[in-house]
Amino acid sequence: MRLLGGLALKPRILIYDKDQAITRQLFWTLCDNYDVVTANDLQTAVRRAAAYEPAVAVLDLNRPASPDSEDTGLRILLYVKDHFPKSRILGMTAEIFPETRQKYLKLGVDELLEKPFDTEQLLDFMRRLAPLRSLDAIESGSFTLCY
Repeated sequence: MRLLGGLALKPRILIYDKDQAITRQLFWTLCDNYDVVTANDLQTAVRRAAAYEPAVAVLDLNRPASPDSEDTGLRILLYVKDHFPKSRILGMTAEIFPETRQKYLKLGVDELLEKPFDTEQLLDFMRRLAPLRSLDAIESGSFTLCY
C-alpha cells in the first residue's frame, strides 16, 4: 500500500488476459486490496501500463494459437520489464513444464500460476509480489516508500 500525504493507496495491478471473463474474475478477486486495471488486448495493456506503472503485472502467457500469431502476453511482459524494471510479473499459463518455467523466468517472470488456478493460491502470490508498503522516511517534503 502506498502512502501519500497521510493517505493509504493500494498497490497498482495490471491484469492482461484475452478472455474478458478471466480479467473480470481476477478484478473482483483483487480489487478490495489492490488498485486493479485490466486489459484484453496489447494496445490497451501497454497504454494502461504506461499510465499506471503497475507494481505487479498479471499476464496470460499462453502460447499463440498458431506460429504466425503474436504472443501478446509475452510482448506485454517485455514492455513492462523494459519500461518499469521494478514491476513484478505473475505469469499465468495452462502449461508449466520445466522448459516453460525456465524460459519465462529468464524473461523476467517472478512467479508462474498454472491455469486453472485456486483463488487462495493467486492471493498468496499477490501477497508476496505486492506486499503492503509502509512509510520509510520523509525527505525534503517527499515520501520514500519501501516494500
